[in-house]
Amino acid sequence: MKTALTLLLVLAFFSFNLHAQTARPKVGLVLSGGGAKGMAHIGILKAIDSAGLKIDYVTGTSMGSIIGALYAVGYSGKQVDSIGRTLDWDILLSNKPGYKDVSIDEKDEYARYAVEVGIRDLKPQIGTGVIESEELWLKLAEVFFPVYDVKDFSKFNIPFKCVATDLATGKAVVHSKGELMKALRSSMAIPSVFTAIEFNETKLVDGGIVRNFPVTDIKSMGADIVIGVNLFSGLTKVGDLNNALDIMYQITQYKDAEDLVKEKKLCNLVIEPPVGQYSAGSFSATDSIILIGNAVGDYYYPYFKKLADSLNAISPVTYNPFNRLKSKEKVTIDSYEIKGIQKTSQNMLLDRLNIKEGKAYSVSEINYGFRKAYSTRYYEKVFYTLTPTTPGHAKLNCELKENPLTALKLGLAYHSFSGAAIIANITQRNLLFDKSRTMVKLAIGENFRALVQHKQAFGARLNNFATLSYSYESLPFPIYDRSEIANQAYLYKIYVNTLDLNYKRLIGTNKNFGGGVSYFHNWFSPDISAVARLKGNVKNLYGYINYEVNTINRRFFPTSGFDVYAEAGVMFNRVSDVQVYSGDTLIDISNLVSNKPFQRIKILAVKYTALSSRLTLIKHIAFGAQKNYTGFTLDNFYLGGVQQLFRAQFVFPGLKEGQLNSSSYAGLNLGLQYRVLGELYLIGRACGGFYDFTTASKIVDRDKAQGLFGTSLSLGYNLSVMPMEFTAMYSPLVGVVYGHVRIGFLF
Repeated sequence: MKTALTLLLVLAFFSFNLHAQTARPKVGLVLSGGGAKGMAHIGILKAIDSAGLKIDYVTGTSMGSIIGALYAVGYSGKQVDSIGRTLDWDILLSNKPGYKDVSIDEKDEYARYAVEVGIRDLKPQIGTGVIESEELWLKLAEVFFPVYDVKDFSKFNIPFKCVATDLATGKAVVHSKGELMKALRSSMAIPSVFTAIEFNETKLVDGGIVRNFPVTDIKSMGADIVIGVNLFSGLTKVGDLNNALDIMYQITQYKDAEDLVKEKKLCNLVIEPPVGQYSAGSFSATDSIILIGNAVGDYYYPYFKKLADSLNAISPVTYNPFNRLKSKEKVTIDSYEIKGIQKTSQNMLLDRLNIKEGKAYSVSEINYGFRKAYSTRYYEKVFYTLTPTTPGHAKLNCELKENPLTALKLGLAYHSFSGAAIIANITQRNLLFDKSRTMVKLAIGENFRALVQHKQAFGARLNNFATLSYSYESLPFPIYDRSEIANQAYLYKIYVNTLDLNYKRLIGTNKNFGGGVSYFHNWFSPDISAVARLKGNVKNLYGYINYEVNTINRRFFPTSGFDVYAEAGVMFNRVSDVQVYSGDTLIDISNLVSNKPFQRIKILAVKYTALSSRLTLIKHIAFGAQKNYTGFTLDNFYLGGVQQLFRAQFVFPGLKEGQLNSSSYAGLNLGLQYRVLGELYLIGRACGGFYDFTTASKIVDRDKAQGLFGTSLSLGYNLSVMPMEFTAMYSPLVGVVYGHVRIGFLF
């Protein structure tokens, strides 16, 4: 009741004073910073548009600068709402490219570690902030493309200014001209969270440090009437500071708590949406915050409408808030300039950008090229600005910062099958030759694994790759009783040495095809004594061709995209030395291991389809078969488990890894993944298939095929430094409920 009465008095006061004026007063809109809470600004903009109120000036800080700039260049409140709801904040606030955008030649090692640190001159590289956010740069380039040729912010549809802080002096820097993207990015650069922005031989950070509510600046622009939207309601209680973004944003507000009193006094109306229950980092609650802003906007609509009518009574203006933005379809690139290249290849960068002088490009085409360049992992950031030359033409200014050529990566892992391990990786770019990646990767734990690999790009477009690698694996190799499959008959230890040379040709970002040859040398021996003991080693060559497509949106708990892998090959040149003992007696094994060549085919395909914002359908098909099947256990496919750990495995929830080994398998796995809260997931799976349908004479013998079925229920949490999944699973073939655990990262 009290608030409503106050609003009525405000309306009456302004109605009286406006009619007393002869010239139309100028209206200014001030939007404060607030991180995720800044999405509440949108509802105010929509109410202003609905009332037909013409805003003459806009200022903003931090998130208020982003929302304010969108409105100033010509987007309506409704359009800003649409943009805000479609933003993927997980990607925008990440320091890494989205998994889908990573080039498929880099996907093998992407998002597999908790920590990645660049090393330059034997020193770890730590920047002025954690988040550079390539995607934020590209999103700003996309939404502000219609004004790429306007470098004076007073020439926007609504004159605009935003505030940043000079890191050297602690003084406010008010942006009124120049590159809009850099101005906005500096205004929201919360210290130690976002990297500082270089500007005129200094560095800029979040404007909220010195002026989170820039009313003084809008008054200096000429505003007679100031509407201020303030999201700062006091310092957050210590118990509610839940993450680094919250803590650093709190630090930026210490001075603002004093400055706010002075700035609010300069406003004619201060609107303070009730978003105190949210923090600066509450980006998962964007929709809820927008709804609060809508409700507040509806409440103040009568004020906006009365003010608009009063202003029009003084001096009518023709104003359509929904048709202020002049769109631009394409820009012709006359020339380009690249700044920042020191040790990487400019030819590789230009190939990935694929932007030619004299051709016209849409913003999506330009951004696609920059995403491809960033996906190579050679750059910490690579973004662009456009300098207009003639109408419809511009110079492309590419600015980049190279990643250190050396990177150290670490992760922790625990898996029900392979046990606990520390995963360590050191990667060196351009070690032996230009345009190459060389790495050593180790899993140090219960079962040691190692990979040494050199990958070399070549060709005019650098879309050809030759890879030489050596891997060593020490893994448990359980053998289960076929007549009583719940019982483990023997436990072996298997040591696999693999030398592989292959060629792949990239098709775009997410596809490749190729082939290669592998040399396998496997040792095996019983880890636990058994009545019959098998020892020895087998050597052979394997020639293969393969095809791969990967468009899933993230490595863990994806919600869209598909992953397809198909391989066909021939095993040949086998040399075996195997002994079988019963007690101390050597058994005749002349027919145990065949040295005859045999062929195999393997196909895996999984597709993720978002049924809603929380629910994802998972469809997974698998097929593996052999021709001229030898009957030797080590030549089989291994069924079981929830995650794929080794080359010859087919996942099958309901069975333990390798609980069933077979000459062949064809199956379908259907699942539903539900996001319960935040990054907490519940996943149900049901899988069925056939096995043992390959014989010595037939690839598919339907009379021999046997069926199996399995189900599982998993609880997963996508903690970035330690993703985890806990599973209970059951198969009627076994008749036992198994537990399955994966914590951390897979090798």
